[in-house]
Amino acid sequence: MILPPSLAQASTAPQFGDGVARFACALTRAHGVRVWVVSGGQLGEVACEGRGLGLSDGTLAARALGSGALEEAGMLSCVPFGCGVLECVGASPEGVQSLIGLAPLLALALEGVQAREARRGHGRRAETVEGLVRRLAGSLDLAEVLPATAQSAALALGFSRAFVGLFSEFGEAGARTGEVYTYGFDHEFTGGIGVGPVSFEKLIRRGEAIRFERARDAQTPLARGLAELDPVAAVIAPLSARGRPLGLLYVDTRTPGSAASEDDARLVLALAEQASLAIDNARLYAIETRKREAAEALREAGAALAGSLHLQDTLARVLDRASRLFGTDAAGVYELQPDGRTLNILSAVGLPSEYVLRVRAKVGAGVTGRAAQGREPVAARDLTAEHYGGGSRYTRQLLAQGTYPYRGVVGLPLLTRGGVYGVLTLYWTAPLPLGEDDLALAGVFAAQASLAIENARLYEEELRQEREAAVLLGVGRLLGEDQSDRALEGAIRLATLALNAGRGLIALTGPDGGVTRCATYNLHPPGAEELASLRAQLGRGPRPLARRACLPVAGSGLIVPLRGPEPGADKGAGALLGFVYFDDPGTAAPGDRALALARSVADQMALTLSREWLLSALAREEARYRQLAEGAHDLILSTDASGTVTYANPAATRLLGPLTGPLVGAGLLRLPTPATQGALALAWERAHRSASGGRTEITVGGMRLEVRLSVVGEGQGVLMVGRDLSELQTLADEITRRGQALEAATSRQLELRTYLTLFTQAQEEERRRISRELHDDTAQVLIASTRRVARLARELEGAQRARADDILQDLNAAIESVRRFARNLRPSVLDDLGLLPALEWLASQARTDTRLEVSGQERRLPPAVELTVFRLAQEALNNVDRHAGAGTAAIRVAFGPGEVRVAITDDGRGFSTEQAEAQARAGHLGLIGLRERVALAGGDLDVQSAPGQGTSLVFTLPG
Repeated sequence: MILPPSLAQASTAPQFGDGVARFACALTRAHGVRVWVVSGGQLGEVACEGRGLGLSDGTLAARALGSGALEEAGMLSCVPFGCGVLECVGASPEGVQSLIGLAPLLALALEGVQAREARRGHGRRAETVEGLVRRLAGSLDLAEVLPATAQSAALALGFSRAFVGLFSEFGEAGARTGEVYTYGFDHEFTGGIGVGPVSFEKLIRRGEAIRFERARDAQTPLARGLAELDPVAAVIAPLSARGRPLGLLYVDTRTPGSAASEDDARLVLALAEQASLAIDNARLYAIETRKREAAEALREAGAALAGSLHLQDTLARVLDRASRLFGTDAAGVYELQPDGRTLNILSAVGLPSEYVLRVRAKVGAGVTGRAAQGREPVAARDLTAEHYGGGSRYTRQLLAQGTYPYRGVVGLPLLTRGGVYGVLTLYWTAPLPLGEDDLALAGVFAAQASLAIENARLYEEELRQEREAAVLLGVGRLLGEDQSDRALEGAIRLATLALNAGRGLIALTGPDGGVTRCATYNLHPPGAEELASLRAQLGRGPRPLARRACLPVAGSGLIVPLRGPEPGADKGAGALLGFVYFDDPGTAAPGDRALALARSVADQMALTLSREWLLSALAREEARYRQLAEGAHDLILSTDASGTVTYANPAATRLLGPLTGPLVGAGLLRLPTPATQGALALAWERAHRSASGGRTEITVGGMRLEVRLSVVGEGQGVLMVGRDLSELQTLADEITRRGQALEAATSRQLELRTYLTLFTQAQEEERRRISRELHDDTAQVLIASTRRVARLARELEGAQRARADDILQDLNAAIESVRRFARNLRPSVLDDLGLLPALEWLASQARTDTRLEVSGQERRLPPAVELTVFRLAQEALNNVDRHAGAGTAAIRVAFGPGEVRVAITDDGRGFSTEQAEAQARAGHLGLIGLRERVALAGGDLDVQSAPGQGTSLVFTLPG
């Protein structure tokens, strides 16, 4: 049997399959025939004819291809031929055997078709790639390369649509494209195209193309991913260059019945390879172009910023250049405040006025604060979605309300040699449009801006110092020539203008602190009360003043004291000469620079003003010292460096003049007599060798003199002081005599104190003995008598018994009186229970309502101390009862380490020092006795009292 001629003329596998299917269907009288061909390593259907093909799923065909022999299953019969399989449904056995005989011829015919197809496909790919190269013509513009690639791929495959997308991000979870360049689509892509991890692995990792056919791949994940595009057939190829993924090339068609062959996939891969090279070259060219443009932009920005040395102008240029370079919607320069914790907007462009006024960024918070703290750029792609927070309360409030006007924010630190100057913050209403390269460019621009700002600050600081120096020189010249009211007015005018203040005042004070002179500029002279109010605001240095402390109509001001130098005084703590005052209608407080300049001006004024006063004071001191020297009894002579006498006081002239003649102009070492010259020469040498000077003793005119020589100045002269030792000796003898008398008096006083102590002890012993005898003898006798009288009264009747009862009452009263007298002499509770119970008993016995208060760790004291405390308290309470007229009294005992402190207080009439002295002169020695008894016990007594304020006696005794 011979094959149909159409099979040998077929140019493609689908054409060959159509002819074979019709031929086999007629030959075998089958219901239907399907042709399978291996392409790209996979068995796929290329043609079909007839009915009943739903019985086939390709499994039996694959088995026949693998075994190379006939495979049958029910109505299906599969005949392999070369790299193809004929699958028949309901074929006759004779027809099947005929196909088996024709299998070698079919295999040869299929090989010829595939060979022609391969040759034709290679030429097609080469022609398509060559056409793309010609069309691009070496273009380095991505806007030309990408659309041309998409169009060439669609036309080459005869498909209707295509697009090229470059990856903006990729990783383990797949990739996503940025902007997409399309051909044939009737809508724009927004948000890019996503590529899943499986597709990314096949496209990028393995470098293979992906073919899609709706009929074949309808239930696959790829079909779900392409559902929005709804292609009938599609080919996706990777774009990569130099081992770096670039993006993808997508080609599809929506024409029903269309398919994408392996040759189509290879064609798209070839186009993708060529396009990848062009895209990579264009990308590299764009990078280099951006670098050149960035360098040029930075050069222009640097030149523009260097064109000004005024800070405000420099800041305006920084903001303008930043806005133009990066396309910002707003920008602001934040300045770090002296506290190092907050940043205020110093200059801004595009920011709302309320934003500028209310924003106070904190270091470490928000984009701006983090940039200042970390000293590196901080970028927020979308501040409303990222957790950077707000740098101030105002921005946090706007973010919480969802009304913050900006999304993209970049903080660029401005660093100078002195540290962080501030932050340049850029704002966009849309998400941040800058890439990594743009952010690096922004960092370089911030460094340029920092340099320009530092140069401007240094220049303005130099200008400020020059202006301040000129002001200080002007003030010194005006006040140095004279200190008239006109000079003071000129000086305060210069100072006011230098501080940019509205008004100024200088007030000079006298020794009593009152204002003696006052000069003003642009200000009506204030009254005495206003000057006194200003003087009350003075501190150690410049001090800002709020509105309420300023003169009328002023909004803010400052005041600086004028202090003259005082030896040993700290800076700002010398004698007060007066003060200067400046104010302004504005309410802004003066800054640190204004305060520093005000201090310098005040110091210059004080120095100039005090110069004349110091000269006058020096003249007064010189006159005083001369008066002292003229009236001194000691000999005083001064010499120059050679020893020639330049001054001699009257005492020296009276003593030495008769012996030596005129002293002034004579040589000191030749005075006063030849017998004393050796001693003077030795003292002269010692004075020049030792800082303590040289001393010697000489005898002149029958007087014994002690002479001391001291070098004055830087060796410019010598001062000699001679003292009459004979008079000193007389004085020393008198001092010795009086010392002996004092020692004798002290010894006598000690003897008296010892006697008084012994007398007190004897008195206490006698009181104890009398108390014991009264208690043991007299009281017992009275008690026995009372009992006998009581028995007698029971035996009597009538008037006699009443008389006996009266006697019994008298006896009981006598017993109580004896007992009370015995207790007052020596209470037994003191010996038996101690000090505190005795004081409590003493308080209960006082006529005045008295309470006892105890603090500290209670303990027993030595018997002598307890007895002394008891007697002191007893005497004090007796004085309260007799003299104070008090409503209440208190005994307060405080136990301390090594001592006890007892205070007896009352709320009585009190007394003055004069009243106490008058009582003592009248013979009432209560306080004197108390003080003496406390001194004998080694303690102290403190008396505090005033008329109408009660009395407080505080005893402090060791124990």
